[in-house]
Amino acid sequence: MFDEIKVAGYLAYKTISRGRKATNALMIFIMSLAFINLVFISSILNGVVAAIDRQLRTNFVSNIVIEPQESPVQKDYIIRVRELRDRIGQLAGVVGTSARYKMPGIVAFDRRKDGTFKRRSTTIIGVDPENERNFSEVADKMIRGRYLEGLGSGDIILGLDLSGGPGASTTVDNLGGADVGDKVEIAFGNGVSREYTVRGIFRTDFPFVDMLAFVTQREAESILGTYDDASQVLVKLDQPGGEDRVIAEIRRFAPNLKIRSWTEYLGFFSSVSGTVGTITAVVSGIGLAVAAVTIFIVIFVGVASKRRQIGILKAIGLNPRIIVYSYVLQALFYSVCGVIIGLAASLFVLVPYFLAHPLLLPLGPITLVLERHRVETNVLMLLGAALVAGFLPSWQGARENILKAIWGD
Repeated sequence: MFDEIKVAGYLAYKTISRGRKATNALMIFIMSLAFINLVFISSILNGVVAAIDRQLRTNFVSNIVIEPQESPVQKDYIIRVRELRDRIGQLAGVVGTSARYKMPGIVAFDRRKDGTFKRRSTTIIGVDPENERNFSEVADKMIRGRYLEGLGSGDIILGLDLSGGPGASTTVDNLGGADVGDKVEIAFGNGVSREYTVRGIFRTDFPFVDMLAFVTQREAESILGTYDDASQVLVKLDQPGGEDRVIAEIRRFAPNLKIRSWTEYLGFFSSVSGTVGTITAVVSGIGLAVAAVTIFIVIFVGVASKRRQIGILKAIGLNPRIIVYSYVLQALFYSVCGVIIGLAASLFVLVPYFLAHPLLLPLGPITLVLERHRVETNVLMLLGAALVAGFLPSWQGARENILKAIWGD
């Protein structure tokens, strides 16, 4: 077996070295493009998922979401929040907790000061400004004005997509350009109405957050008439993946509360990941098919043009398996060279470029995310396609009758 492979390797080497250099270069170039296509598609889609992941965990729900109990008696708020947060903070892997009030309301803004208001329904979030810095990037994403720290009861900050104005999303309705210093009126879901001064505008480049408004926790408690309660408690972990363990430990001392991981809380994220995986599989399959067909055509043409040579080799006693091995090795040569060049281009050209010039989408900046197991899978898939594409035409040619091959009948 080993001797047959050595002979096959020699025949493959002679075929490649004596072949046209332009043809060899073109084949390697095509294989490298095929591999880059496989890596790029999966990496850019992984980048989209990673951007959604980061935005959701950084600015929206953190790792774990705790909400009021639904049984045996449904409650509107989580009670004795400070005690709960203290106990959660002692658990291994927990970095911190944040208590939030979520208040539905309708924000009204009279831009022209003529009594014509533009209204937009949204959620107003009540937070501890200092603690919230550990749970979202809102404080660092102020594009105008200032953050909540030090602000009074009549102050509010708005997301850019809610306030409107330059840079706001054009796909959603907004207030038409409320800016720092403007007055807005809010009618809360419990019937309370108040006027606020806009003290800041923030932009996180994530629509779920940029459509929100924030007030202080103290202001939210005065609106709702509560104290030491919360609509949500967010739990931040030192690293993703430990949610199930922490949730199980919290349930030991808070069995009635509704506790979910961020992926469970945002069920749509699973469907997004599944859709991205399907798209990746379809596009990768098409790329592999193109690469396999290209190799098949090249090997088929090579076998057809050397029918007489193959017939003579068989006539002098060369095992047909050696002929098949030689063309398979030839196909593998093109693929391996393409993988090496394609991988180098991906690691040293594409990834650094997208790090320096990320795609700016509404989800935030998108970069290439190369996952080792996906790259390894792509390498194996391309080599497997090359094996199949090299085997089929060479096996067919090696089976041909010796006399027909020599005389060309």
